[in-house]
Amino acid sequence: MSTIKELSAITGVSKSTISRVINNDANVSEKTRRLVLDAIQETNYTPNIIARSMITGKLPIVLIIVGDILNYHFAKTVVGIEKVLSDTDYMPVVFNSMYNEEKEQKLLDMAKQFKFAGVIPMTATGSSQLARVFHDMDIPMVLVNKKMKRSEFDAVIADEYEASYTATSELIKNGHKRIAYLSGQNAKSRISREREQGYREAMEDHGIPIDESIIYPAFLDIPSGYRIAKEIFKDKSITAICANNYLMAAGVNQYAAEIGKQPLADYDIACCESISEIYAKDIIYAGSDLQQIGETAAELLLKRMKGSKESPQTITFSVTQVFNPKTADNKKTGRKR
Repeated sequence: MSTIKELSAITGVSKSTISRVINNDANVSEKTRRLVLDAIQETNYTPNIIARSMITGKLPIVLIIVGDILNYHFAKTVVGIEKVLSDTDYMPVVFNSMYNEEKEQKLLDMAKQFKFAGVIPMTATGSSQLARVFHDMDIPMVLVNKKMKRSEFDAVIADEYEASYTATSELIKNGHKRIAYLSGQNAKSRISREREQGYREAMEDHGIPIDESIIYPAFLDIPSGYRIAKEIFKDKSITAICANNYLMAAGVNQYAAEIGKQPLADYDIACCESISEIYAKDIIYAGSDLQQIGETAAELLLKRMKGSKESPQTITFSVTQVFNPKTADNKKTGRKR
């Protein structure tokens, strides 16, 4: 493996010009560019990332912050991001914050300090302190799942209200009226608030009274779903459950199996996001195309990292994936708005 100094000796081209070729600078003649690229190929030269960052002023790293990597919602979106970035010189790095804002702030400070090329925060939690951290960032950033007032950042979001409204409506279509709801931490999460609102309005629009005692706020994980299921199944009048996310639904199913209850036979369960077909056999779901959301976010970030000065835009993905195992409904489209 050669160095830039050795490439300069081989080609007779200055080290600064070779650096411009490596960084795809347009201010290099085609003849010189071809000479350098041929030498790079012949010598199997690989640029040193640290050395390159000293020239460009940025590390070619894209920081992706997820709330819980075990959640299919985040994992599938990351697949979309990586699909786009894999064809570039940028390396995606995923950090799991577990919805901890203090941890997220530290990660953002690190990205700023080490001059990462870009950031994609993917959690829906938000406080005034975290908002200030975002506004102080001086590197390209695209928000996923986040909405910010007067934001100077591009944002890609799913219609969470529509997802919950649709999932609840599918349960009602199956004949259920007594539907428990597993909510999230509404004070911290926009997604949790919008999903609960979708459940409430679906019930109201179908003329079903809302019972506040069977709406359960909790953390978005399997243990919470398992714990709440112990309470739900004490009430024999409850015939269906709508869960904020798949992990909570999985926790419900885990406890149900332990007490001998079968989904689709003894109760119906739905979740307000797209899930893998591997897990969807017994669960109703409704949500947006998560991989497409990730791809769109990565494409927007690439434009910003290349210097785009266009006005920030917010892209909202509608519900395009709906599955109901009892009606055999399985609708998938690529619609977004």
